Amino acid sequence: MCWGLAMITDLTPYRKHVDQFDLTEEQKLELVNAVWMIVDSVFDYHLGINRLARKEKEPQKNIDSQVQAVILPKAPQDTVL
Repeated sequence: MCWGLAMITDLTPYRKHVDQFDLTEEQKLELVNAVWMIVDSVFDYHLGINRLARKEKEPQKNIDSQVQAVILPKAPQDTVL
């Protein structure tokens, strides 16, 4: 969910903000983590950090880059008259 970032698992610092909502503990954690991701993204944006662009620049390792192209000769077809 958090793109490799550390997720918040302790609500203690945020308890006074999230207890006013009628949410389960799991929903409160999800809310805090969603807000944290938004804040982190805005902060990164203003610093000029783009995690997705950086990830796209990493060389992709896949099977296509390791397979050599092979063209097979066409098999002769039987002709029926």
